[in-house]
Amino acid sequence: IRRDEETGASVVQEITEPMVDVFEEEDHIKVVAEIPGVGADDVKLDLNGDILSIQAARGEKKYHKEVLLPRTSDEVLERTCNNGVLDVKLR
Repeated sequence: IRRDEETGASVVQEITEPMVDVFEEEDHIKVVAEIPGVGADDVKLDLNGDILSIQAARGEKKYHKEVLLPRTSDEVLERTCNNGVLDVKLR
């Protein structure tokens, strides 16, 4: 819920927090998120130390999640989004 700056009325934003799994593998960290109804071009990733921020939106579908990683990461190695499943590999 946020306040509209012009009218002062309360506005409810429909943002869903996706289900996320984090796997620490030998040479990278793998993050898998469920974001149905959203394509690869609709996903924005922001990596800041040990926090990965995932934002995605298409039409009425809006997702946001901040994921605490098991260790600091400095680079997104690969990302794919197929059938509503986002797969991110981090160094």
